[in-house]
Amino acid sequence: MITIINRLRRELFAQGLDAYVAVRNARYLAGTDAASIVIVSEQRATMLCSRLELDRARRDSSIRDVRAYSPYRTPLRRGERVKFCKPWQLIADCLRELDARAIGFDCVKSASLRKLRAAHKASYRELPGVILKMREIKSRQEIAKLRMAARIAVKGMRCAAELIEVGRSELEIAAEAEHAMRRAGSEGTSFSTIVASGRNSWLPHSTATRRRLRRGDLIIIDLGAKYEGYCSDMTRTFAISPTRKQLKLVELVKRAQKAAIARVRDGVRASAIDKVARDFISRAGYASSYLHSTGHGVGLEIHESPSLAPDSRDVLRKDMVTTVEPGIYLPGVGGARWEDMVLVTTGGHEILA
Repeated sequence: MITIINRLRRELFAQGLDAYVAVRNARYLAGTDAASIVIVSEQRATMLCSRLELDRARRDSSIRDVRAYSPYRTPLRRGERVKFCKPWQLIADCLRELDARAIGFDCVKSASLRKLRAAHKASYRELPGVILKMREIKSRQEIAKLRMAARIAVKGMRCAAELIEVGRSELEIAAEAEHAMRRAGSEGTSFSTIVASGRNSWLPHSTATRRRLRRGDLIIIDLGAKYEGYCSDMTRTFAISPTRKQLKLVELVKRAQKAAIARVRDGVRASAIDKVARDFISRAGYASSYLHSTGHGVGLEIHESPSLAPDSRDVLRKDMVTTVEPGIYLPGVGGARWEDMVLVTTGGHEILA
């Protein structure tokens, strides 16, 4: 995490800031979700955490200056140092120590910000984009974690595929897939697992229900694992005794995805990747049935920048990780979506799995 903090320090210098207060991005900077807040300056990086998380924060992070707070007074253990205060009060103490006069932050509640301004007079600027832009480019360690999360998702999908049969419920398939991912090392799911069959399959964001699989169903399974905080996202479409039209939908999204992934490389506009997939599906006559963007970045959160959408201004850069997931949703027939995570490289791409 030291490399990430040094990158942030360069941004501080560029923005003319003395310090940056990260709340939403504390996990990103500290390398552990035990962190509540991370304050970075040229001199040092300080992690603030709840007293309940103090031992875990010290164990899991490379940040050595760890300070704990508690909103109420209770006896301390031998050698334990805790400030009995609200988080904003501890932030103010740290900023006073730094004598910080120009301060950036990503996400501070308005009430806490008012109190912070009163406690430590300085210039405060809401600059969430500073870190969000950094998060687009994954480090070597982040890529390794994303690759592992993707591999775990593959195991969940294999388990789900083995359960596709008439009479099996969507909820049962979701539960077994999640169990398989847990057994493979997942910390949990990136989002609520989608198993959408029959009429549910033409709802892009359906959930797993008690509905049981029937003949003539298309079944969309969209799942993701978490590995050391990093997410994965994978979708496949299955069928039970499908019609020719249903098979055509599945084949179309697979071919559209393949064409779009082939264009992924450093320097390509994200909107251009969306256009490849959208044009492919439009030529087949299903333009109005392609209801969402073609992909999104993945990292500590399941939806990050860049956005592979028609109106996106993002440009793909080396070491970005994004999904590519074209879909067709046709009421009365069924839905089909095919999704993988793709690492952008200098000369092309790598599918993470």
